[in-house]
Amino acid sequence: MIPSFDIFKIDPYGSVLWRGAVESVEAAKARIQKLALSSPGEYLILNQITGHQVRVAVGISTPATAAGGLTTATA
Repeated sequence: MIPSFDIFKIDPYGSVLWRGAVESVEAAKARIQKLALSSPGEYLILNQITGHQVRVAVGISTPATAAGGLTTATA
């Protein structure tokens, strides 16, 4: 299968850094969990086929993440 989901790290200024590509949203979330161990923050999952975007915040303190884990929002 060809990886069709790009993963980007969003910096505090809104710029993005490509971090890799995977085959599914579930694989993207798993990869983000690993990336966040050394670089917590906000990530973006982009479906290359549909253009659908999902923002994921992990390892940062916000009201939504205060309980821990991933917080997602679609765009």
